[in-house]
Amino acid sequence: MKAGPGLVLVTMAFFLLCGLHLTAGARFSAPALVFDALFDHDPRNYQHVVVIKQRLTRLVVAGYVGAVLAVSGLLLQKILRNDLVSPSTLGINSGAVAFVIFGIYLFGLNGAALFWPALIGGFAAVAVAFLAAGLVSRGRRDPLSLILGGAMTATLFSSATTFVISLDPDRFGNLMGWLVGDIGNFDYLPLAWLWPVGVTGIGFALVLCRQIDLLTLGTEQAATLGADPRLVRAGTLALAIPLAISAVCVVGPIGFVGLVAPHITRLLIGETGRPALGFCTLCGAVIVIAADIAARTLLAPQLLQVGTVMALCGGIAFLVIVVATLRRRAA
Repeated sequence: MKAGPGLVLVTMAFFLLCGLHLTAGARFSAPALVFDALFDHDPRNYQHVVVIKQRLTRLVVAGYVGAVLAVSGLLLQKILRNDLVSPSTLGINSGAVAFVIFGIYLFGLNGAALFWPALIGGFAAVAVAFLAAGLVSRGRRDPLSLILGGAMTATLFSSATTFVISLDPDRFGNLMGWLVGDIGNFDYLPLAWLWPVGVTGIGFALVLCRQIDLLTLGTEQAATLGADPRLVRAGTLALAIPLAISAVCVVGPIGFVGLVAPHITRLLIGETGRPALGFCTLCGAVIVIAADIAARTLLAPQLLQVGTVMALCGGIAFLVIVVATLRRRAA
């Protein structure tokens, strides 16, 4: 599929799901009612309040989280030339969560201040994952060893998180939903100060798109064409990790978006060029919005956690991707 039709298709899917998200819930809201709530809001009308204060805020958060996680995953896959990496498979999400818990327990941090320990945790997780991968593969560049290193890193940081929480369970009682990855009605509050991180990161990714794409050709060819592979790789990591961290700080460790969205992008329109980056951005938003619709409607009026829905669907997708990758390398 060409880039133009692909972008049109994903844009149509995005707006369709946005409309469905605003109408769907424990109680269906007619499109006319949603239109009135958006453009002729009556704060005394309960249905208007539900649309604006609950569904619209969740929609904005879901769209942002999906977009930044998808772009983060695409950037990581490009610079590492590994189709299996993502913020979740590299342990970035788990590292960020662990350091947030450390920050709360040791220093009493809250609000915007939690971004910094989360960011440190994300970079620490990548460093540990690379170290573990090097030990496993004995210095060889083996794509599966990096995923194994990421899994070991995620397990390590998850265990540390569980240990700290066990020291004072009551202190972390209100974070249980966030720890498994969920979208709440008040997640727009941290998003209000985190959205510049996502917008800036995606903006820089668009500007540096050509240099990043050169790395997909290989280190030697990229250098021949005028790129500095080490500088581009370091700069792209400095974009990809904060993008993922900004999502974790808002909704917790929602996984597999950064793995699945780049694969859909690669399958439909390829992975290079600004159109691919735009497609991946919208694709990630579509995936998380769809997951939030499922979380709110499958067992309505009971709410499921978006992280649980993504884990169920993403786990299957991850298995399919791993099998396809192994068969392609064996061919």
